[in-house]
Amino acid sequence: MKALVIRKPFDAAISEVEEPSAGTGEVVVGVRACGICGTDIHIFRGEESRVRYPVVPGHEFSGVVIEVGRGVEGVAVGDSVAVDPNVACGRCYYCRIGARHFCEKWEGIGVTRSGGFAERVVVPAESIYRVPSAIPFERAALAEPLSCVLHGIDLLKPLKGGEKIAIFGAGPIGLTFLAILRRIVVADIAVFEVQPQRARKALELKADLVIDPARGDVSEVLKELTGGRGFNIVIDASGNIDAISRILKLDMVAPQAKILLFGVAPPGKTVEIEPHTIYRKEITVIGSYVNPYTMQRAIDFLKKLDELDTIIDRVDLNETLEIIRGTSRRSYIKPVAIL
Repeated sequence: MKALVIRKPFDAAISEVEEPSAGTGEVVVGVRACGICGTDIHIFRGEESRVRYPVVPGHEFSGVVIEVGRGVEGVAVGDSVAVDPNVACGRCYYCRIGARHFCEKWEGIGVTRSGGFAERVVVPAESIYRVPSAIPFERAALAEPLSCVLHGIDLLKPLKGGEKIAIFGAGPIGLTFLAILRRIVVADIAVFEVQPQRARKALELKADLVIDPARGDVSEVLKELTGGRGFNIVIDASGNIDAISRILKLDMVAPQAKILLFGVAPPGKTVEIEPHTIYRKEITVIGSYVNPYTMQRAIDFLKKLDELDTIIDRVDLNETLEIIRGTSRRSYIKPVAIL
C-alpha cells in the first residue's frame, strides 16, 4: 500500500509499505482523510523528540473499519470512525489520577507508531470512535484538533456570558475556538491575525472584530470592544512567541482575566512577564495540552459544525508531501489529505 514515510529528519517520500493486520484488541482502519498538522512538519524537521523513525506521520484522521482483531467489541467492519491518536497505558500514576494525557508510557499514533498518511493503519480498539455516516470524512478528521480545543475551553470555564474574548491567530485552531465559542456562549470576540485570507475567514465565522496586530492600534480595540476595561479571556492559538509576549505584557486584560496558552511555542523560547500585575489583577495563566476525555464530545459537536467545512483545503498525498517539506506554493488554512 502507499504511505508517506519520514525515514529520518528532512528525508520523506511516498513509498510502498506492507499492509497492516489487526492483532488482539486492534482495528485496521482504511484511511479516508487525514489532516496536516504542525506536528507533522516538526517530525519532518527533527523537532519532535519522541518520534521513532522511520514513521508514517498523521494523527488527525478518519476512515472506515476494514478489519477487527480478536477481543474487540463495539465496532464492526464498515463503521465510519475517527481516531484518538494518544494511546495511554491506563496503569501509571497519571492514568490512575485521571490525567491520561501525561501518561508515563505514552504512545502517539503518527509519532511513535504509524499514522494516518497511509491507505491503512492499525490502531488500538480503545482509540476508535464511531462517527455518524452523515459527517463527511474530511470533517471527521478534525475530531482530534476539535477535541483539543474543547479541553482548552474546559480549562476556561465557567463561561458566564458577556465575556470579552481575544483570540490570537486565525489558523485552524483559532477558527475552531471561534466556531465553538460562538455556539456555547454569548460574548464579544476579537481575532488578531496578520494573514488576509485567515482574517476574512474569521469574519465569515462571525468574529465581532478582526485586527492585524502588526498594523492596528490595540488600545483602540480595547476601547471599542471592552470599554477600555480589557479582555476577560485571551487565547493564544498561534504559538508565535511575539504574540505570546504581547499577550503577557498584561496591559490588554481585565482584572480576573484568564489567559490560555494553547498554541505550541518553540521549546527554549522565553518571554518577560511582570508578576506584580498578575498579583494585582488576579490574572490566571493556563496551559492546555492535547485532548483528555474529549473525543466523544468533539464528534457530537461535529454533527452540527458544518461551518468547519469551509476551512478545509482538500489535497492529495503528493501535495501533502510538499506541504510537509515546505515546498508547496499554495496557501492553506487547514489542508486535509484525501486518501
